Parts: sequence; structure tokens; C-alpha cells
Amino acid sequence: MKNIQVDDKFYNKIRKYAVFIPIIKVDGKNHILFEVRSSIVAQPGEVSFPGGSLEENEDFKMAAIRETREELNLHEKDIDFLGYSSMTMTRNNRHIKAFYGRLNKSLEEISYNMEVEKLFTVDINYLLKNPPQRYKAEYKMIFPDDFPFEKIPGGEEYNFYPLYHYMYFYDTKPVIWGLTAELLKDFMENITTNKIIL
Repeated sequence: MKNIQVDDKFYNKIRKYAVFIPIIKVDGKNHILFEVRSSIVAQPGEVSFPGGSLEENEDFKMAAIRETREELNLHEKDIDFLGYSSMTMTRNNRHIKAFYGRLNKSLEEISYNMEVEKLFTVDINYLLKNPPQRYKAEYKMIFPDDFPFEKIPGGEEYNFYPLYHYMYFYDTKPVIWGLTAELLKDFMENITTNKIIL
């Protein structure tokens, strides 16, 4: 499965994104830095990691670092890249890889660009002790009035395969949920299982 081949029709539907999980020291403790998205970008008010889509001739790692530098007004020396965390494929064909590293600045020293409304941090120990809650939502198909049920076995009673989406919520202020919470959960699990050592 690791070397699965896909045809061009499928591959061309995939949109590539990368995010960076920034670790920063606050009062001598490891925290994770989060952004609240501003009103000029999609999903304003949402909590996110620095990140965005890959540009031409970029790989995922390059995009994650570039986006972090742009959004947080950082120089190359301000980031210590540590490694890869996880990836996900969203229901709308977004292939997202998450990386992590340390920021060599204090929270007070970091400015940010217009895509960011504000920054906040959460203690990693708190996140390890307080895993997210998971909620399961079922996708439902809404058929048009003229859907030809008579053409399929069982008609309206046909047993369509159910699809579900899992959403995660961390009890933080502001709330961390959705894709950011999913990638954060993966990162925390990697720390717990020693796949990631800080």
C-alpha cells in the first residue's frame, strides 16, 4: 500500500497542503503555538497552524516552513525544523502533511501578517493529559425527486454504504477542533508513543 499507484485523473484532483506545528517555550515549558485566522482569509475566526498550499517546485516541508515564516514574520534562523508528524486526506481531496519544529523567539517577540488575527499557546503537558473528544457524524445522501430507484436492486430500500466523518474537539479557549484538532491529536499520540521525542 505504501507504493500504491494512482492514475492521472485521480492524482490531478488532489490538492496539496502543508502545515507546521510550532513549539515554543513559555515560562520554561513546551507550548504549541496556534493562530486564529483573520477576516481576510477563508474560515475566519478558526484556530489553525501556520500552513497553506504548495507552490510550484515546492515539496511539503518547504511549503510548511515558507508559510510559517510568512505568517509569523520569521527568518530562517528563527525556526528549528525537527521533523514530520502525520498526514491526512480530507473528504474534498486535500492531501495535508504536518511537520513540527521549535521557534527561537518568545511569544512576545513574534509579530504576524494580515492572515492572522491573534496568536495563543497551549501547554503540551495539558494537551497530553486532556485528549480531545471525538464525535461521529454520518453523511446522508439527499436524492432528487426523479432519482431512478427502479433501476437499482432493492429500489428505495437499497443498502447504500454508510459514510462517516470523525471530528475532534479540545477543551481549550479558543476551542481547537476540526482538521487542526485531528493533526494535533496525531502529534500528541506520536509523543505518547515516542515516535516524536521533544
